[in-house]
Amino acid sequence: MLPPTDRPLSQKLRVVHLADHTGRLQVIFPESNMLDIAAVSRLTKRRFEPVMSFHSMGDPLIKPNSVATILEVSLLKATSVAIRTHHDGQYKDLCAAELQTLFSGPLNRFEPISLPTQLIKHPVDNHENDEEQILQALGRFQSIRLKQRLEETLEIPPLPVSSHRIIRLSTDKTAGTDELCDIIALDPSLAAQVISWASSPYYGAPGNIESVEDAVIRVLGFDMVMNLALGLSMGNGFQAPEDGPRHYEDFWLGSVSNAVLMESLAKAMPAQQRPKLGHAYLAGLLHNFGYLAISTILPPHFSILSRYQEANAHLPSELIEMQILHFTKEQLGSWLLRYWSLPDNIWTAIRYSKKPHYYGEHALLAKLLYLSHQLRNDGEIDPSVLLEIGLTLEEAQACREKVYQSSAELHKMVALINKMNT
Repeated sequence: MLPPTDRPLSQKLRVVHLADHTGRLQVIFPESNMLDIAAVSRLTKRRFEPVMSFHSMGDPLIKPNSVATILEVSLLKATSVAIRTHHDGQYKDLCAAELQTLFSGPLNRFEPISLPTQLIKHPVDNHENDEEQILQALGRFQSIRLKQRLEETLEIPPLPVSSHRIIRLSTDKTAGTDELCDIIALDPSLAAQVISWASSPYYGAPGNIESVEDAVIRVLGFDMVMNLALGLSMGNGFQAPEDGPRHYEDFWLGSVSNAVLMESLAKAMPAQQRPKLGHAYLAGLLHNFGYLAISTILPPHFSILSRYQEANAHLPSELIEMQILHFTKEQLGSWLLRYWSLPDNIWTAIRYSKKPHYYGEHALLAKLLYLSHQLRNDGEIDPSVLLEIGLTLEEAQACREKVYQSSAELHKMVALINKMNT
């Protein structure tokens, strides 16, 4: 018998419970793979959806031979596997023969139902090639009539008038508070959101905030209000997704939480490295804009993508997007923001926010978005990113804790946005 240190590591398995109107199915596949729901449908001639999968660990094992189960066929060649048998997260090691014996009954079968993630293609490295990759991907969708340019192919909702005005204002070096307040005042819903934002206990402003001018002068500042108003007005032009992954938080809650975390991280950075707080905030607020765009522009494909994300909550979203759509939400979102003439640093940062080793233009803001994403998702953080940003892990985590402690205030701010947008 091999000593413990010389034994090969067991391959961890993921269990997912699926269901349709006639019953349940349990599927088991390597954690390093992506479940292919379409393959399951082809094999069963049924249309299953995940029952729950609210967490990255997947579902606990249902007692073998008590429910129909399909296991990934490649597991028959595994030396040893580890499967989670209870809700407490405990794994049990099995050799391949034991796994076969355990699932030898008539309700079980071994079939190709998952895909090794290393076989999934990556997005193109350079944003200049995004449009070509997205167009090629859309060519796979028979329901979409392709034209020469992406904006001619996609039915893009018009950008709100207030957004156009704020974008123009942001390029005017002589613009001041009066011009900004005049633009926001033309959109009563947007004005109410900005005032309520500044009135939030999160900012702790003394007295009542009664006007946009108060919000600018007394609490948030010109730069922050301009970027906040731009982000909110752009979001107002899109409907919040209704058929998204059930383990995802409310779209605006995720956006607002990310924005205030970006603001907190930027404030904690050394002053000489710090980006503009308003730009950090806007990048955080719009970081998931591509998700909103996919749900609005490609609703049938968004629904399929959502079911795959539920079943594969253990994988990074960009891997699932590349397999299902053949482009990522960061690619589409940054392309849209670029098309709408947002500042270069905003769309560039969003495009490269999942690449910790991006060193091109506006890399610092992109790395700040990467750090914020990893903190909010309890992911591992590349130490080189912390070094380049000028923060320790403890300082970054303290920023996250500050945001978590303010969750009640953030929920109130988000409730206001959702109310205004209905």
